[in-house]
Amino acid sequence: MIGVALRKEWRAIVRDRRFAVLALALALLLAGVLAVTARQHRLLADEKAQVAAAARQQWDTQGDKHPHRGAHFGHYVFRPESALAGVDPGLDAYVGQALWLEPHRRNMTRFRPAADELPSVRWGGFTPAFVLIALLPLLIIAFGFNAVSQERESGTLRMLHGAGVDARKLLWAKFAALLTVFGAAVPLAMAAGLALAPAGSGADMATLARAAVMALAGVAYCACLAALVLWVSARASRSRQALLVLLGLWVAFVFVVPRMGAAAAQQAVPLPSPEAFWRAIQHDYAQGLDGDGDLAARGRRVDAQLLQTYGVARIEDLPVGAAPLRRLARDAYADRVHALHFGDLWTRYQRQEDVLRLAAVLSPAVAMRGLSMKMAGTDLAHQRHFEEAAENYRRRVNAAIDQWDVDNTRGLTSFESRYGGDALWRSVPPFVYVPPGIGFALRHAWVDLVVLTTWAAAAIALLLGSARRLAP
Repeated sequence: MIGVALRKEWRAIVRDRRFAVLALALALLLAGVLAVTARQHRLLADEKAQVAAAARQQWDTQGDKHPHRGAHFGHYVFRPESALAGVDPGLDAYVGQALWLEPHRRNMTRFRPAADELPSVRWGGFTPAFVLIALLPLLIIAFGFNAVSQERESGTLRMLHGAGVDARKLLWAKFAALLTVFGAAVPLAMAAGLALAPAGSGADMATLARAAVMALAGVAYCACLAALVLWVSARASRSRQALLVLLGLWVAFVFVVPRMGAAAAQQAVPLPSPEAFWRAIQHDYAQGLDGDGDLAARGRRVDAQLLQTYGVARIEDLPVGAAPLRRLARDAYADRVHALHFGDLWTRYQRQEDVLRLAAVLSPAVAMRGLSMKMAGTDLAHQRHFEEAAENYRRRVNAAIDQWDVDNTRGLTSFESRYGGDALWRSVPPFVYVPPGIGFALRHAWVDLVVLTTWAAAAIALLLGSARRLAP
């Protein structure tokens, strides 16, 4: 019986003139957005590669100069483009694209693409994820709002009831028809996004696993929406009433709840201003953390430790360079201070995200968006992973250059006494970033996954539970 009802629902959807028009419109919109987004990411990936190569060439050919001055020449590192960023760019437009690495100081990422866009473009910009999360539900509503209520209004439901048709099987067939017709859009979008990904981003097994999780989550999202649409249609006495209720839910899910959640997150966990953030770092470095003493006191302890370690009476008599050893000690403390304040900043970001996750209890779209960004690698967790990898590289590079200075100077050798050349700069290995695997993404996305699954299960339970009260 379910098979017969399912085929009938499929035919009803396909023969509906609205299906051809609306499905074609959505397909063209999604294809266009995928193509535009993929092109933007390919151009950005090419630009990053060109700038990274030029920056490395400049670093390698600095010529003869004091090693510390050479270290201050610095260089940029870039986060590689994710293969799934063309499907869900996430926060890529709002976080920096490059990190400037230099001694003594940890920097924030620079060059946010959104900063170069007009406000009207930012407001009206579409992404494939937006089409799937915000616009696909409208298509499900358009074909499901009267799936039950219209049969009640036309008397068909009374006839089916009199013929002994099981209401649960009827609703299940309508649900399966909606899900199979519209849920297929998500896996197709994943496949198209991977096919259009920038060269080199690669559809490796980790990327395919991420895409599979995104596709399954998208199907669960469609299942949740299809069940809610049919439940409202089954409960409503008129199709117009069902349509109004569903449009209200769509506006709440897609626009109201996410914005209220973002506002609540900013209010609950405020972020320090850039001026206050850097001022606090400078204060803790100069004055010292609790019990460490100020910069001068720490310097005296370093000098005393050097004299004791090398068994000399004066700094000038050290068999190694004193200036780079002092820099290493100062930089180690600066790294500790920076790590403390950056860690607190990232904790605040995480707490804001936790507050926003509470909004997912009121909107499956919030849970779907969070899960999508994490699988695409365009969320805050992946950005932090990249920045911490770059910071570890910065520390290793500066320590290696200072160690060269330690080994090639004695005592208080001046800046003009010992130069390094291109061989020193080329000895520094290039920055190679390895993105985290699927396990990393799942660890950060499990809450969104649980919430989305719960939404889908609850919506299906509501739909099937309404069969007992399905009045003709």
